[in-house]
Amino acid sequence: MSSHADTERLSILLLCDDNPRAASTILEHIGALKRLSRHRVRTFNPRRLSHRFLDFDEFDAVVIHYSLLCISDDFLHHTFRESLARYRGLKVQFIQDEYRWIDEITGAIRDMGVHALFTCLPEDEAQRVYGPRLPGVTLVPTLTGYVPESLVGCNVPPPRERPIDIGYRARKLPYWLGDLGQNKYLIGKGILDRADRYGLRCDISWREEDRMYGRRWIEFLEKCRATLGSGSGSSIADYDGSIQRNVDGYVKQHPDATYEVVREKFLRPHEGTLGLDVISPRIFEGIALRTALVLFHSPYSGVIRPGEHYLPLAEDFSNFDEIVAELRDDRLVTELTDRAYRDVIASGRYSFRELVRQFDAVVDAGAHHNARRRLPLGYVVARLDRTQQMFRVRLGLP
Repeated sequence: MSSHADTERLSILLLCDDNPRAASTILEHIGALKRLSRHRVRTFNPRRLSHRFLDFDEFDAVVIHYSLLCISDDFLHHTFRESLARYRGLKVQFIQDEYRWIDEITGAIRDMGVHALFTCLPEDEAQRVYGPRLPGVTLVPTLTGYVPESLVGCNVPPPRERPIDIGYRARKLPYWLGDLGQNKYLIGKGILDRADRYGLRCDISWREEDRMYGRRWIEFLEKCRATLGSGSGSSIADYDGSIQRNVDGYVKQHPDATYEVVREKFLRPHEGTLGLDVISPRIFEGIALRTALVLFHSPYSGVIRPGEHYLPLAEDFSNFDEIVAELRDDRLVTELTDRAYRDVIASGRYSFRELVRQFDAVVDAGAHHNARRRLPLGYVVARLDRTQQMFRVRLGLP
């Protein structure tokens, strides 16, 4: 990357999947980069399109968003990747789900000539995984999500007025994600198995049909005195995709196989090969809505600390008596949630503005005026062409 810094506004192309039906965390991330950057950010969705009309040389920098799987023609056609390889301006990539297809993805990043990679991996893990595979690429630490601006400062009911003691939604993740991936299901099941014994009012589910999105999810959290959670990511690195293929193939043939059987048969030698154990956007949502957090221990990207911002639940549930007593203490819950709100939300340290400040710093350090023209005519035509192509697809036309 060049060390040249330009104080003028630069023209940036953000390649992303901004389909309105995408998860809110994805759309918020894309929207923040476009809205809050001091540079001029234009978005383009390349999904299901070959390279046509779009001219990267009309831009000072090109960014590949994590909503696009860069090794899939369905997300980013090989003609896009080939043109990006020829493009001489600054190239930035955001990445998530960094536990799978590592070799193929880093190969594509090298081929495209990406200069800076925003990674959710902890710094030591990022160096270990990407250092040998992406020499010369600047690794920029980032989070899987940030504090939603719409939830900052909103009025919520106090603990004593919330009808649900513990509310939680999760899904049973694929076995090949390892022990860490199973925790999202296990914490919910463990609480639900014990709820009646303690007289807890719980609304906990890991069924897909019970999941909630958008405003419905926010309204649900506002009714919950507490919610659950664990670290997000994976404890297994699947460098070539073989672990996923082997496990999926076995489970397809043995649909009743338990995780313990699959772990012993396929995963045990790989468990602990990756330390992608980070905070999730739902932690920020819970804190913003002053819902107490009952969590398995995790680093949580250094954002929150046990006892100070959340109630740490032992993975064998041996301290559940203590957790229940604390949850029934209105004063304690109020102090816990107020402290978490002050340190995480009100501080602004984990806002989208902080993400974009970091993004703009990378652009300032590595980009310069590369664009051939002020008005990106190719981009305008490409947007119109994409609209026409999508219209034909919806009508079933060739």
